[in-house]
Amino acid sequence: MGFFTGLVLRMAPLVIGIAVGLIWKLQQFISAGLLAPNFGVIHQAYDFNFSLLPVASILAALICVFWALCFRFARRLLLEWGLILCLMAGALFAVRYYITYVEPEKLVHRFVRLESPKIESPIRILHISDIQAGQIEAYQHRIFQEIAALNVDLILNTGDLLQVLPGRDFKAEWAQLHQLIAAVNPRYGTYAVYGDTERELYHYSAQALAPLKFLSSRTELIETSAGRISLHGLSLAESRSEKWSQRSIQNWLGDADNTNSFRILMGHSPNYALGVGEQPIDLCLAGHTHGGQFVVPFYGALVTDSLVPRAWAAGFRKIGIPFLNVSAGAGSNRHQGLPPMRLNCPTEMSIIDLVPLGHPSTSEAVEQP
Repeated sequence: MGFFTGLVLRMAPLVIGIAVGLIWKLQQFISAGLLAPNFGVIHQAYDFNFSLLPVASILAALICVFWALCFRFARRLLLEWGLILCLMAGALFAVRYYITYVEPEKLVHRFVRLESPKIESPIRILHISDIQAGQIEAYQHRIFQEIAALNVDLILNTGDLLQVLPGRDFKAEWAQLHQLIAAVNPRYGTYAVYGDTERELYHYSAQALAPLKFLSSRTELIETSAGRISLHGLSLAESRSEKWSQRSIQNWLGDADNTNSFRILMGHSPNYALGVGEQPIDLCLAGHTHGGQFVVPFYGALVTDSLVPRAWAAGFRKIGIPFLNVSAGAGSNRHQGLPPMRLNCPTEMSIIDLVPLGHPSTSEAVEQP
C-alpha cells in the first residue's frame, strides 16, 4: 500500500464524519430559512461556520494530540487527524477574514456605454446603490473619494443608504453621510429613491436633505448639455411590484414633456422591471439584491430577495425595449447587526456613459449592451 493511499484511508473516517455533519447542519439552516432569506438564520450560519466550527476544530485537534501522547499505538493517526483539524480551522478563519473584511470593501467600478439617438453629446451617470453603512467609517469615506475622482455629471442612488448598527444613532450617522453626499454633488445633481433601511428620512424636509433629492412616485426633468433627461423615481412599494408600479409609470409616460426626453426609471427593488419590457423607457435602474452577496460559480446568486430571474440580480442587460442596470451595491446587508459578507460578488459602482449613436468609444473597458 502506497503512502498516499494509506494516508487517504486513515483520513477517510474523519473527513467523511465532518462532511456528513456539515451537510446535516446546512440542511438545518436551509430548513430554518437560510435562503428565504431569514437574516437571523444567516447570522447563525455565519457564526457557526466561521466562529464555532474553527474553534471546535482547534479544541478537537488538542484532544487528538493529548490522546496521541497517551496511546502510542494510535499516535500517528491521532496526530494526522489533529493536523487536518488545525488546517481546517485555519482555512475557515482565512475565509472569514476574506468574506468579512476584504471582498466587502473591494469596490469595483463597472463601466457601461449606452448609445442613444436622444443623446446629443456624452454625459456620465453614476449609479450607486445600497451603501447600507452600519456606521460611517473609512470605507464610506473611500466610496465618496472615488466618486469625486470619477468626475460624473449626474448621480442616481437606488436606495438603502444607511442601515445603522444596534447602539448607533441614526441622526448622527446620517449627518456624516449627508456631508459626504453633499461634497460630491455633480453639476446635474444627486437623486435617490427610498430603500428599506432609511425610512427615518421620510421625516426630513426637502431642504434638510438637499442637495440630495428623493423622488418617490415623482418625476424630475433635467436639462443637460446632452439633451433633456426625464427621471422618474418609484416609491419603495411600487418598486416591489410590477403591478403596483404601472399607474405611476403610465402617468409618467403619458406626460407630453417626456416625448423626446431620454427616459430613466429608477426604483429600489428590481421587481418593477418585470412589467416594463414593452414600455418606451430607455434605462431602468435598481438595487436591493446586492448581487446576492454570495455567488456560486455555474449557479449564480444564492439569495436575491427578489422576483426577478437570478441572472438579473446584478449587471446591465436589455429587457425588451429598456435596458436594465441592477447594482450589486456599494455595501452589504447589516440587518440586526449582521457582519458584512461577500463572496465572488464584490461591492461596486456603475458608471454609465450615455453617448450619441455612432460616437467613438473611449479606451476605457466598458460593458456593451
